[in-house]
Order: sequence, then C-alpha cells, then structure tokens
Amino acid sequence: MKVLYILGRGRSGSTVLANVLGEIPGFFSAGELRFLWDPVVVQRSQCGCGMPIAECPVWSKVLDRLADVDVDRVAAWQRDIVRESNIFKLIWGRGNREWPALDGYARVTGRLYRAIEEVTGCSVIVDSSKRPSYAAFINRLEGFDPYFVHLARDPRASAYSWQSRRHASIRGAEVHRRNALDSTVRWDLLNMGSEVLLRRVARTRQTHLRYEDFVDAPRTTVRGICDLLGEPALGLPFVDESTVELGINHTIAGNPSRFKTGSIVVRDTSEWRTEQDAVSRWIATLVALPFLHHYGYPVRRMATPPY
Repeated sequence: MKVLYILGRGRSGSTVLANVLGEIPGFFSAGELRFLWDPVVVQRSQCGCGMPIAECPVWSKVLDRLADVDVDRVAAWQRDIVRESNIFKLIWGRGNREWPALDGYARVTGRLYRAIEEVTGCSVIVDSSKRPSYAAFINRLEGFDPYFVHLARDPRASAYSWQSRRHASIRGAEVHRRNALDSTVRWDLLNMGSEVLLRRVARTRQTHLRYEDFVDAPRTTVRGICDLLGEPALGLPFVDESTVELGINHTIAGNPSRFKTGSIVVRDTSEWRTEQDAVSRWIATLVALPFLHHYGYPVRRMATPPY
C-alpha cells in the first residue's frame, strides 16, 4: 500500500496537484487526512463531492469500518500528533512507550488506510496534509510504503495569498489571514521541517517540486511523480499539456478549489506580481532570503512572469 504525501507550506498548489493525481486510475486523493477526526468527522464537514462526510458514498463506507473507534479520543490523539512542535520527537523518538497517543493513533490510521483501500480499490492514497510533523508520523507507520513530494512556492506569492485571499475554513470561520512577516516565517519553518524530515527518507522515495515548475508543465510533472512511485502513467486526465478534466472527488479539507470539476487549465495565478505592495514583497524576500537560492528563486522578483 503506497501513500503519497505532499508536504510543505499551504497555498502552494497542493490541492490542485492532489486532485489531478486523484484522477489517475489506482490513485485516490483523500485530501488533508490530518483533519479527518477533528474537525471533519466531529463537525460533519463537507466532502469534495459536496455531501456531508457521513453521507458521502465513499467516506460513509470507510467510517463504517471504523465504527468502533472512540472519535473524541482519536481526535485528541490527532491534535497531539499534528502539533508542529512534535516534529523532532516524531523523527527521532525512541519508542511508543514514552508517548501513549502515538501507538493508538498509528493503529487507527493503519486501519483507516486499509479501509480506504478496500472501499476505493486504490493502490496509492494521496494525502495532501502538508504538515512536516504529520509526514514524520506517516513515515513511522508500519506496513505502508510512504513517498513524499516536497512542494514549494515562491515565498512572495505565498505571502500575497495568505494576506489577500479570503475563504471559509472547514471549521466554518474565515481562514485566518496573515501578514507578510508572519506567513513567511511560517514558510521558512515548514520548509525547514520538510528538509529535516526528508534527510531521513531514501532519495528513491522523495522528490522536490516547485509550484512554478508544476504549472509550467503539469502533464510532464505528473508523469514524473508516477515514475517515482513505480506506477504506470496510464489514463492521465490531460487534454493537452496544461488542461485537465477533473471529475467529482472525495477529498476532505483543503482549498475550496477542490470542489472544481470539468475542464481546468493548470496555470500560475500571477496577480501577486503586480498587486503585491512593495513593503510586503521586500519583507517576504528578506525573511526567506537564506532559502531563495536553495529553491531557485531570484532575490529580485520582477512584475513580468519569467516562466
């Protein structure tokens, strides 16, 4: 059973990447599974198909196989595991005896993945949870083959998105908007956490991907991910290099773009290049400066897209 985990900072295109992958035969895009028990199950949140989670034709069957689970207890374990401050404990922890929640949550998650496999018939589960701490947890699961896509986006674009975009969260309230300093510090920390984790993962099980490279050649990128997994790149949902046909999906949590279906052009949303104020751009540039060269981003970003 293969698990493809997309990790990195939010607002980096993980939702569209995961949904494109989910259209490939044998792949199931599950969304952000780190939110499954709380708030998705607790609040009966909406699946990507538009139905409440308990009424979804896929998730209702998955959850039936876990009907004996104490939701409140597992939700508490989930909140403990997901906490980003636990990343080093998850990577280098010496055993479950020191952390009772870890053993229990690992058992439930293993059952969850097997239930998804049984219900959907998939051979690859795509988890777009992004958090490095949760990725470290997935890397510890026994009986699964985890693969990782570290997805990065220009920190100026990320800062602009966090500062300007408004949409409701799965908890109902509006997603908290962040200024350039706050969002870019988080960009630094989450990418650093991703790098630390991937030093513990075999190179044959990971790839680094820039969002800008993905939108420049989506079909080629998806073929490369299939190669990483050792899966045949058959039945790709592309009409041409950049246009994809998306059907109804069953993702939980994530960007509202997960509800889009039909013919979609994968492209860079580049309004940040002309709309972002100069102060925010320079703050994001300076805070991310130690990592710009590492990820191949120029220090000075012009208004005209170079891609």
